Amino acid sequence: MLRRLFDDIGTLIFSHALTPSPCAYEVLHAYVSGEDPGTGAAVAEQLRSGQGLTDAGIARIAARNDAAQAGALSRIADALEARIGDCLAAVGESRGSAETFGNALHVEAGRLSSDPQATIARIIGLTEAAVEAARLVEAQLHNARQEADALRNELHRARQAAEHDHLTGLPNRRSFEQRLRATIGGTEGGKAVVALIDIDDFKQVNDRFGHAAGDRVLKFVAAFVRAALPRDVLLARYGGEEFSLLFTGMSVDQAVAALEKVRERLSQRSLVHQESGESIGHITFSAGVAKATDEDAMTAADRALYAAKNRGKNQVARADA
Repeated sequence: MLRRLFDDIGTLIFSHALTPSPCAYEVLHAYVSGEDPGTGAAVAEQLRSGQGLTDAGIARIAARNDAAQAGALSRIADALEARIGDCLAAVGESRGSAETFGNALHVEAGRLSSDPQATIARIIGLTEAAVEAARLVEAQLHNARQEADALRNELHRARQAAEHDHLTGLPNRRSFEQRLRATIGGTEGGKAVVALIDIDDFKQVNDRFGHAAGDRVLKFVAAFVRAALPRDVLLARYGGEEFSLLFTGMSVDQAVAALEKVRERLSQRSLVHQESGESIGHITFSAGVAKATDEDAMTAADRALYAAKNRGKNQVARADA
C-alpha cells in the first residue's frame, strides 16, 4: 500500500519531469492519497487540461491552497470573535438595563406612599422602557444566533469537504482511518473486517484514454461498489485507484463472499470511452480482506491484496489464507 503510494507519486514526478522537491511530493501526495480534496482537485484539473504538471504549476497549487486555507480559517475566526463580542455586549447591556430598572423601581417604591399616582405613572414609563430595551437585546441575540447558525453550516460543509474525496464523493482516507480507529477502540473492536480494493491495470486506462477517462472509471467503480454493498459497509477512496472498506457485524467469510459477488458482477461490465466510442473493456479489481483486530489490520489487508495481484488479479484474497 505505502509502496504503491510512493510509486504513484514517483511516476507522476518523473513522467512530468518535475523537480523531486518536498513541495512536489506534498502536493502529489495529497492528489494520490485523496487526503486533501482542494489540492487533489487542483492537480486533477491541471492533468485534465492536457498541459501536464510543471514545477511552477505545483508551486502555484501549493501557494493557492495554503492561502485559501489560511484565509478561510482567518475569516471564520474573525466571524466567531465578532459573534461572541455581540453576544457579550448584548448580555452586558441586558444586565445593565436590569440593574438600572431595579434601582429605579427601588427609588419609586419609596415615593409610592407620598405621591401614588405620579409614582405609578413613572413606574409604567420605566417598565415600558425596560421592555423596549429587552426587545432590542432579544433582536441582537436573534441576529447573533442566525449568524452563528450560518457559520455552523459553513463549518459543516468544510468538514464534509475535508472528509470526502472530491472526485468520487466517498469518504477519504483520513475519514476512513478515523472511523477504523473508533471501531477498533470501541465495542465493535475485534468484530469488524477491513478490505482493500485495487482496480486492476488502471494505469493502462490513463495511458490509453487520458486522465479524464480514468476519472470517469474511478467514479463508475466507486458508484458500482457502493450500490452493490449494504449501506452500513463503509466504503472510502483510500488513494489513487484504491478503495478501503470497513465491514461491521460481518465475519471475514461473509465479507469475502460479499466482495466476490461485487467483483463478479463488475467483471461482466464492459465500458466505452465516451469521447471516442472506443471500448475500454472489462474493469476488474483485486481485493485483500483481514479481520480488524488492531491498527495493523490495513497492513494485513494490503498483503492479502498483493497476494491476489500476484495470483493473477481479479480475485479476493484473505489475510489468513
